[in-house]
Amino acid sequence: MRRSVKYRLLFLLSAVVAYSLGFTYLPASLDEPSALIRLSVFSVIYFLVLPLGYWIAIIKVAGQKLWKLLIIFSLSSLMARLSFPAEIASYFEFIAWLRFPIIAVLLAIELYLIVSIARGLWQARAAKGDPRLTVINQYGTNPPQTQFATDSADKPQVQDDKRLTLGYMLATEPASWYYAIGYFSRHHASAIAHISSLSSSRWHLLSLITGLLAAATCCYLALVGWSELTALFSAGFIAYGVVVLWANHRIARHYSCYLIDNKLVLNNGIWGMLVVELNRIAEVELLDDSGLRDKQDLSFGRGKSNARIMFTSPQVYIGAMGQLTEWIGKIDLVLDNPRQFKSIVETALINAEPQLQEAS
Repeated sequence: MRRSVKYRLLFLLSAVVAYSLGFTYLPASLDEPSALIRLSVFSVIYFLVLPLGYWIAIIKVAGQKLWKLLIIFSLSSLMARLSFPAEIASYFEFIAWLRFPIIAVLLAIELYLIVSIARGLWQARAAKGDPRLTVINQYGTNPPQTQFATDSADKPQVQDDKRLTLGYMLATEPASWYYAIGYFSRHHASAIAHISSLSSSRWHLLSLITGLLAAATCCYLALVGWSELTALFSAGFIAYGVVVLWANHRIARHYSCYLIDNKLVLNNGIWGMLVVELNRIAEVELLDDSGLRDKQDLSFGRGKSNARIMFTSPQVYIGAMGQLTEWIGKIDLVLDNPRQFKSIVETALINAEPQLQEAS
């Protein structure tokens, strides 16, 4: 497990434990014994320890934006409103009033972004290929051709971070249908290799769909006695995930690695992807059992890595359906035919050099 993922999980576990302990041990009133001591301890945990942990685990290690500290402060304020003694909790009532203007402003911004992105996707409806590529080409990265720097301050910025994130999320929906129905993706670029993963196996897909339908059935049975309409909506929403699971399977099985428009596309299923211009590839290296591999590097595939791509400048990996972006200098792959992959990529790079030089 990579360092950034470990830190995310560690922070999530710490937050759950901290808030759970707060609801358990915080006094209901300041008149209780040691109420002030317990209140002081949990105030420090809520508004100092957890934000500091968020800054280390999410901002520094995972490379997220600094403004996201507002998330943990607002969450701690909400937990304080619900768990602090009544005499103190009333001071956090302002959150209930502030949320309405904040939500209104955020909705206005999001609606504007949705309209502009939807217009761009509609104008690009005739484009062939993965709809997510359209968003990445419009709002993605264009890093300078410089040596990869480990300092996050030296990493290139996304052209339009908010539009990229939201646009990628919106494009995931049509992308799911594009890949789930074979007729839609019949003109898709051919794969140059396949990443070995569980998602590409039939039994894995069958087990996931079975579990999803079982969850939808349980949800319906649990809610039907309360509201049949709510039960149908909730169960239908869960069952709709079949489209995503089927698309994820077809991507992993048929379209995990391919070349298009002088770009190399690496698909980590429907959940994330890496799109790299060919002139950003410094080297494709084949690995063997004796090769040194860093477990902290991003890797695609299940098993021992047998290929590694080194980049001339940092590239952005878009994960969690657009919710997480991560800068990487190299990536390890577990391929079914690494030698063929290396040969095709190097040949494509040589053939694309004149076009890339003219474009630059």
